[in-house]
Amino acid sequence: MGLFHIRLGPNKVSYIGLVQPLLDAFKLLSKQVLTPSYSNKLVYNLSPMLALVLSVFVWAFSFTVISFSSGCISLLMFFCVGSFMIFSVLIAGWSSNSKYSLIGSLRSIAQSISYESVFTTLLVCVLLLVSSFSLKSFNYQSSMFFVSFFPLWFICSLAETHRAPFDFSESESELVSGFNTEYSGAYFAFIFLSEYSILLFSSILMVWLFFGYMVPIRYLVLIFFSLLMTFIFI
Repeated sequence: MGLFHIRLGPNKVSYIGLVQPLLDAFKLLSKQVLTPSYSNKLVYNLSPMLALVLSVFVWAFSFTVISFSSGCISLLMFFCVGSFMIFSVLIAGWSSNSKYSLIGSLRSIAQSISYESVFTTLLVCVLLLVSSFSLKSFNYQSSMFFVSFFPLWFICSLAETHRAPFDFSESESELVSGFNTEYSGAYFAFIFLSEYSILLFSSILMVWLFFGYMVPIRYLVLIFFSLLMTFIFI
């Protein structure tokens, strides 16, 4: 990203800036966490932790991490957890007691809910064709017919993960930074870790659902296509 944007700073650390993400993480985790005086402190501190825990919990349904958890209802659980993640954004904007954070969270929630209905409908259509809620069933039952859903699915995934051109929740020109305006230090890192964790999982899920027939058991091929999809997202 530093090379794309011709950013002189991130390209100078070590070899072409490969150590920059580690240094960014160290910087954020070592900074002091500032809590606004008039915020709801309990909810304010809980929100970024909730976002991170839910985003990591989603990975429990992935066949690549914990194989035994990909049971017969793994995608149904993905629906539940994915829908619940909106609350972390809502309480983050509300508990900050800042009008900018509140407006940013409302914009983000309105976008997520509107696209989640289409996103869920598409996934239900695919599930009806496969007749299973298990991620493992897509390994051998996926077909070329699913690819017709792919363009709309890709657009909905962009909106769900708040990537351009659907990055309304981070409208820096008018909202400073959206719902996470008042967060700093480790809490800021938690919010963005959860965002990029969901981005990576969405890429893997997309490849597994629509191109499962191309990667029957070869996990290296799956990882390659997932990273390629993430690259396109960013």
